[in-house]
Amino acid sequence: MPRVTVIATPDLAPGFRLTGARVLVAEDASRAEKLLRQELDAGRPGVIALLEPFYHALPEDLLRRIQTEYEPLVMPLPDGLPGRGQIARRQRLAEMMRRVIGYSLTFRGEEQE
Repeated sequence: MPRVTVIATPDLAPGFRLTGARVLVAEDASRAEKLLRQELDAGRPGVIALLEPFYHALPEDLLRRIQTEYEPLVMPLPDGLPGRGQIARRQRLAEMMRRVIGYSLTFRGEEQE
């Protein structure tokens, strides 16, 4: 059965554990990268979510790898910080859906000109 693994900070880890997710704790982006590489090398199927700041700090080679491999699915997890705005939230949601279903969706009123 596919699993959900979350790479999160120590303060957020307990909340993700309550959801039933497998949680790996990273104090910083460097540790998150190391944990992600270990998970990818282990070849476990499922979904790996890591906090957006960790995701965006990944080196280019690793980003290319996770964007071209379909299993496991690696995706950024919004950090929930206020002030990101509605547009950024919609963009993040659209990107997550594109990764999951393989298609890019456009929301009404957001058509590109």
